[in-house]
Amino acid sequence: MKVLKFPEDFTGKSHQIIPGAKQWLIETPDETFISIVGGGFGLHGDGVRTFEMWDTRNMYDPQGYMTTEEINEHLQQYPLEN
Repeated sequence: MKVLKFPEDFTGKSHQIIPGAKQWLIETPDETFISIVGGGFGLHGDGVRTFEMWDTRNMYDPQGYMTTEEINEHLQQYPLEN
């Protein structure tokens, strides 16, 4: 099991669709992903203090306004399988 840490273990880039937004992403070989976004219009997080996170392994919908600490608690609770 690998415990991820946000933002260190994620690949960060500009959001492909929403101007001014950023995205941090982890993709796995089994086609699941963890996406964290923020900073753009319509997103539930400012991309600095709060973020919107979607972990397709155990979230049906994105979770909004999460802090870095809350994201890392989630990642610790649900580590990636090697």
